Parts: sequence; C-alpha cells; structure tokens
Amino acid sequence: MTQPAIPVIHSIPDDAALITTVLCEYPIPKPHSCKLYKRGLNDTYLVTTERENYILRVYRRGWRNKEEIDFELELLAFLHEQNQPVAYPIARNEGTFTTEILAPEGVRYVAVFTYAPGRAVNDNLDGKQSYILGEVLANIHQALDKLKNNFNRPALNNEYLLDWSMKGITSLYQHRKHDINYLQQEIDKIKSQLRLIKLPLSQPEYGICVGDVHSGNAHFTERNEPTLFDFDQCGYGWRAFDIGKFWQVALKMNIDIAVINSFIEGYQTIRQLNEAELASIPVFVKAAHIWVMGINTNVVGDVLPYGWFTDEWLDQRLAMLRSLDESDR
Repeated sequence: MTQPAIPVIHSIPDDAALITTVLCEYPIPKPHSCKLYKRGLNDTYLVTTERENYILRVYRRGWRNKEEIDFELELLAFLHEQNQPVAYPIARNEGTFTTEILAPEGVRYVAVFTYAPGRAVNDNLDGKQSYILGEVLANIHQALDKLKNNFNRPALNNEYLLDWSMKGITSLYQHRKHDINYLQQEIDKIKSQLRLIKLPLSQPEYGICVGDVHSGNAHFTERNEPTLFDFDQCGYGWRAFDIGKFWQVALKMNIDIAVINSFIEGYQTIRQLNEAELASIPVFVKAAHIWVMGINTNVVGDVLPYGWFTDEWLDQRLAMLRSLDESDR
C-alpha cells in the first residue's frame, strides 16, 4: 500500500534543478555550479560562472510574502541606480525580479543578486572600515528619502521589534516566569524611554532603514571599498535604530568600543544626528538585542531546532541585556 506523503516544513531545493529551471530565466552566463552556501532565515546559494559569481536566494515560505520581497528588491534596485555600494537584484529576461517555484511545503520565491566583491571582516572590523560603513549607511538613508516604494513592509516599530519578539520568547520559556517578567519590564522601559525622547516620525530621522547593517553583512575589498548586502530586515523606522542594530551586533562580536564609535563618526560626516537621536541609540541597542532573540525564537522548529533553546541560551542573552541596561545608566 502506498503511504501518503507527510507535510514538509522546509525543504532544500536541489542545486542542479535551480540551474535548469530558475537561472536559465536570467541574463547571466551559463552557470558552472550552484551550491548551497548558507542556510538561515532564507536559503542562500553561491552561483559560479566563467566570468563572475552571483548569489541566489530562495526565500523561506512563511517568512516574507511576495509584496515584502518586492519591497526589498525594488529598494536595492533603486540604490544601485543611485550608485550606492549594494549587491543588487538581477532582473529576469522578462523584466521582473522574482521567480516562483513550487517546493514540497508550497510556493517559494527566488531572487538572484550580484556578488559583493571582497570579503566579510566580521569581528576583525577596524576603525577605518567602521567609519566607512557609517558613511555608507548615512548616504543610503539620504538616498532612500527619495524612494517612493510601490510595496508595503512591516514597520520596525515597538509592536514588531518588542511585542512580537516577546511572544516568541515567552512561548519557549514559560517555566522561567521570573526572567520573563524581567524581560517584559525591560520592554516597558524601552517603550517609556522612546516616548520621552520623542523622535519625530518624519525625514530624515524616520524613513526606510536597512535593519541589519554590520561587518558580517558587508564585503570589503583590499582597498577597503565596501559593498553591503542582505537587506532582508529592511523596513520603515527611526534611522537611529540602524545605528543601534550595528552597535548591538558589534558588541556581540566583542568589537572595541572605539571602533564602534568610528561608525557613528563616519555617519555624522554625512548627516548630523540630533540630541534626541543620539540619546535613543543605547535604547535601540537593547531593542535590537531583544528583536534578535525574538527572531530566533519565532523560527524554532524550522530554521532552528528546539534543542537550541536551552536555559543557558536564555541566561547568556539576559546577561547581555543586563549589561546593556547597566551601561545605559
């Protein structure tokens, strides 16, 4: 007797099939290979051709809908037109950016990007590179003030960054009531601090943010020329959040505070931050930390296994949050 197929949560598309059914629709040289490069919130493949490399991304089903993906791709295409240093999407032969594929779990979307030259420096980021990244982010912010996007995207607001994150964390750590209460108190405090700071909801303080600028999401050439990539977390929000997110990742990588400050110095050579924005950055560092916790806990059973979320996992992240809280006093 034939057994019925069981549901699939997340499949890994075959690389050879992506060459024959997807990459043939793009105006790029015939690929030599297409190999799974990284599995995370989405599946990333490295495509090699005779002349140059490309990145193929298969968006995970249920993570981004078509309109949210189109928002990101239109944004990147616009930044490329504005001569900003980003890895940009390649349009298909018929002009659109995405290809729809039918995976066992349902419809998924594919996009092809240029490959960022150089390499990621990660925790080896130095002061000069940090300064340059800050300049690039400020230039991107200014360029995005001119973009009239045709698609919608979730805002990087309290409801998404904090409340949505709290639901995911609470679902896995109901047995840690004292710590969950502490985390909720911190969220309430962050909201209160932002209300008191009173950041405006208008440009240039508010607008489209990258959402995840850091030394792992940029490649530097030997001449320190950067190219940014992975705008999957972009959305409308306060621009100071982008700086706070950089700071949060840099602290996690144990990057020296002087190097982190170089990022802000570089940013301010292009756009001066006002007092309210400067005061909000430490608050956004904490919000970004909680958001990353929330992203992790909200993809359990798919991107991350349940065994990942031990008591030690929560202990380490709460310890980091407490250290951020102490440094903010």
